[in-house]
Amino acid sequence: MKKILMFIAILFTGYSGYSQQAEPAYKASLDSLKIFIDPLKKEAILERLVKAHPGDSFDQYRAILVDNFVVTKNSAKALFHFNKIVETARIMYVGSVATGIMAFDLKAAETLIEQELANSTNAPEDRQFVLHLYSQVMDKQGDYKKAFAAIKACYEQAVRKPARLTAEYYYLMSKTGGYKEAFPELEKAVLAGLADDNYKAELKSAYAKVNPGKDSNAYLAALTNQFEEKYKTTIAAKMLDEQAPNFKVTDIKGKTVSLSDFKGKIVVLDFWATWCGPCKKSLPAMQMLVKKYKNDPNVKFLFIHTWETVKDPKSDAVNYLLTHNLDLPLYMDVKDPVTKANPAVSSFGVKGIPAKFIIDGNGKIRFKESGLVWPDEAAVKELSTMVELSR
Repeated sequence: MKKILMFIAILFTGYSGYSQQAEPAYKASLDSLKIFIDPLKKEAILERLVKAHPGDSFDQYRAILVDNFVVTKNSAKALFHFNKIVETARIMYVGSVATGIMAFDLKAAETLIEQELANSTNAPEDRQFVLHLYSQVMDKQGDYKKAFAAIKACYEQAVRKPARLTAEYYYLMSKTGGYKEAFPELEKAVLAGLADDNYKAELKSAYAKVNPGKDSNAYLAALTNQFEEKYKTTIAAKMLDEQAPNFKVTDIKGKTVSLSDFKGKIVVLDFWATWCGPCKKSLPAMQMLVKKYKNDPNVKFLFIHTWETVKDPKSDAVNYLLTHNLDLPLYMDVKDPVTKANPAVSSFGVKGIPAKFIIDGNGKIRFKESGLVWPDEAAVKELSTMVELSR
């Protein structure tokens, strides 16, 4: 245990008290785990460490490696290293791994999830979670019977039945012929903003079957408009009128910019860090938002990396964005060497990240958002509404 704690300290705070036991070359190997973006190189280093310290647990580092292979769309390597994680610990990682693999290799994702369904060490609530994943991969494969059977088992076992789980349950019920019972619940999902295009298409189909001869297009348009008006009113109620601090950050070329440089523009700030799970999970949605406004010169985005935990945060942040195929305007808010505080994030009084701010052309904070909004489509919807209300 002592060794692994030392190893963790080395990975995240730099090489220190371990130097008496390690040669300079070994120190370099440890440090390289933090900076290499090639997972095959990381794999070789990790296997060397495992061989040198067979009594230690490296599960969390295997999980990092699995994520790297998922990003590079190497499902075979991802599954290989996932299966080397101790069986009782896999449940901690299966959600992110399976969801990532689903994006490019449905059969591999199915294999992974079926393996976890057969894992007898999983607790009942963990099995419920895996059933939910199985319903998602079967839905994506178009096997709606298996998808509904899985979501039904999950839904019936759930003590709490959140609205999104309920929407998924009735969507798949409708897809397998139960459209009469599912119809009112699908309608609720649209009015609650929980329905994506697939749900809306299914609702339209169910409406046409329940109401033959009626205009399903007009019905869905009216329902969507009803939601849009209600949603806009709800978001507008969160609107603020606070003066934003004239913060300063640097871009990746080292140029200092401040809020005053964006006078007359709507500015979207996203404070994030590579060690922050919710921050990273929110970035694909932010990429969608950036793409939506890419041709609008009056909307500017600043993705501000802050609260760093590594020696070279700029390289860390740049590498993360590169390996995850994210094209986001990156800025750095590094610790002041005297105060040890990150000045930009401190000027906004941020207590936790991710933290987002929408600032209008007059330098007024119009909206604040903290934490993770999921799914991605919901986050894009919310933030784009905030941008439009800030014009």
